[in-house]
Amino acid sequence: MIIEIWTKEKYAKNEEEGFIGRMAHAGLRVKAARLSRLYRVEGDFSRAEFDRLGTDLLADPITEKYSLAQWKPGLKGAWRVEVWLKDSVTDVVGESVKGAIADVLGREPQAVRFGRAYYAACESEAKLKHAVVKTLVNEIVNKFKIEKI
Repeated sequence: MIIEIWTKEKYAKNEEEGFIGRMAHAGLRVKAARLSRLYRVEGDFSRAEFDRLGTDLLADPITEKYSLAQWKPGLKGAWRVEVWLKDSVTDVVGESVKGAIADVLGREPQAVRFGRAYYAACESEAKLKHAVVKTLVNEIVNKFKIEKI
């Protein structure tokens, strides 16, 4: 199950502007953006236990929200870029969260991987891919996918 965490809109301005600036340096004009963190948790947990991880462990209830389904940020003409470490690369964030899940739920998941999702309202997938490769990923250690939302 993937748990997606994003900053509430009234607190997200700085991270969104930072992302838009990085894309501008790569030659991509982004009209609007949203960012989120992704946690892929593999384990035999109930829906209620996954909800508990979102509320009690992974999201700050004051500044963040979470979802167990893919988030829809409401950006028109937007693309979603998902960036993960390759499976062969050690994921220290994932390992840390794996231990924290064991503390919260009393049993350890099989695996946890950490990733990021970037939502960008921009002109084309080709230009977005170029900017992503230039600024967000190292293709030796990262894998990514782009999809229209």
